[in-house]
Amino acid sequence: MGAPRVRIDVLGTGTSVGVPSIGCGCPVCTSPDPRDKRLRASVLLRYHGRNVLIDAGPDLRQQLLRLGLTRLDAILFTHAHADHILGLDDVRPFNFRQKEAIPIYGTRETMATIRQVFRYIFETLHSQSTIPRVEVNTIDGRPFDLFGLTITPVPVKHGSGDCLGYRFGSGAYLTDHSAIPPESMKLLAGLDALFLDALRHRDHPTHSTVRQSLDTVAELQPRRTYFTHISHELGHEDTERSLPSPVAIAFDGLALDVAAREPARVARSFGPPWRSPCALTIGNFDGVHRGHAELMHLVAQRAGLEGWAAAALTFDPHPARIVAPERAPRLLTSIEDRARRMTEEGIEQVFVLPFDREIAALSPEEFVERILLRGLGARHIVVGEDFRFGAKQSGDVALLETLSKRLGFGLQAIRKIDSHHQHISSTAIRRHLDKGEVSAAAQALGRPYAIEGEVVRGHGIGSKQTVPTLNLAWTSPVVPARGVYVTKTRDTHSLREWPSVTNVGFRPTFEGASDERSLSIETFLLTPLEDAPPRRISVEFLHRLRDERKFEDPSALREQILRDVTRSNAYHRRVARWVQTVRDC
Repeated sequence: MGAPRVRIDVLGTGTSVGVPSIGCGCPVCTSPDPRDKRLRASVLLRYHGRNVLIDAGPDLRQQLLRLGLTRLDAILFTHAHADHILGLDDVRPFNFRQKEAIPIYGTRETMATIRQVFRYIFETLHSQSTIPRVEVNTIDGRPFDLFGLTITPVPVKHGSGDCLGYRFGSGAYLTDHSAIPPESMKLLAGLDALFLDALRHRDHPTHSTVRQSLDTVAELQPRRTYFTHISHELGHEDTERSLPSPVAIAFDGLALDVAAREPARVARSFGPPWRSPCALTIGNFDGVHRGHAELMHLVAQRAGLEGWAAAALTFDPHPARIVAPERAPRLLTSIEDRARRMTEEGIEQVFVLPFDREIAALSPEEFVERILLRGLGARHIVVGEDFRFGAKQSGDVALLETLSKRLGFGLQAIRKIDSHHQHISSTAIRRHLDKGEVSAAAQALGRPYAIEGEVVRGHGIGSKQTVPTLNLAWTSPVVPARGVYVTKTRDTHSLREWPSVTNVGFRPTFEGASDERSLSIETFLLTPLEDAPPRRISVEFLHRLRDERKFEDPSALREQILRDVTRSNAYHRRVARWVQTVRDC
């Protein structure tokens, strides 16, 4: 059921004069790096078969030709400065082909300026020349639906003037701002990707600086941040190298995607912003595997029918850490990762119950009445057939069914799903990974198991004696067994992807230590790294090739790595052919 996505194509990242600036011979304006060539700031949102522009500056024709766009469905304007509106005349080819007006959106003040600048569009006098056909829509500050996507205007200050940013699902775009009011900051919570104005290092009266935008990032803590509206005082490579890893410099041609739904709201206390009544599922949900997803699909379905919120209840810390610390499992996912995965399965809000001895001592009846009904407003509960609850896990599905009849809430209990001739569970997935059975783990999860982290400097041995690799600084409690794997590596900032082969182990050929602290995850990319190396990557484990073993010398290891590369390439080619066959069906 995965959540629909919004693709963001970055059309321009420059200032009002663009980069290079006319007549300037500075190092950035004369840089050979294509990422230092910046057209006026604009992005395109693609979702549900629709194409929506944010701003239409004087470079619009060039930007859309470069992108090869053949359809345009709407334009959102942030404000009415020339570098954001002067491309409006270039919508005419879309009028010709689509035989319809293009809806445009902006504040009353923005639309008044557009009417003044483009008087010929709005004059009623007959003209023999073709003119753009637009449909004016005035934004009043409230969220609105645009082709099935909720667009939330985000008011910001642009010097003494006003400007809009826009939030869409788990992404937001704020291109021209010097300050973000507190009420607007609240609209930017829980973002996957955030675009922020970061003109230069020096202060500016109408634009945010790099330092100011980094302060905004520290407060909001989005998963990824991209700086835009960049002057020729900032070179791409040098500036990006100085930024913390969740932050990157956007560049013309960058493409990424975000969830079209806003991430599930995470609450840790009863009351607002928790919405009730709700349909609810309950569990630890570590890994958010296929069995969990089935529960969540049923919750979302029932909530949609009744007009309730689709909700999940989970626990932090894991209950075993309180009642049986010696049996507490290593977790596959953090609370934040779980909430993000739950969003993709239709969950709108997640209650994280702080699990302590007081909660552990609640009887099953107290847990249902105090937590589920009075606290969370549950009207319908969906659980697995082996669900246990209350002190010493004394409650089961039979008792929950009795309580549902007495207390008046709905109940669904579903059977477990099987994979590889066993019930899917987080415990089984950990067991698969401990054995290196990453294909079985992926089938149970419904996706490949992945580890994310910073790219760090290795020992330098691989580059000199075998093959160059990306070394992952991993923090995950669960790592696949030592060995060599077919993998896929993704840059978490630009979302560039590469087929890869990855070694998990201790580099025995080079007499490395064998304690867990020295375990390394080294990834070799199977296609060329054309741009700068990524700073943070996610490595997806697809298939196990072999055990890690010690070789007589580096040259023997290099020969084996090349054989691993050949087998990995063959695996990726088979997958690509299978995907194409499915698409052609």
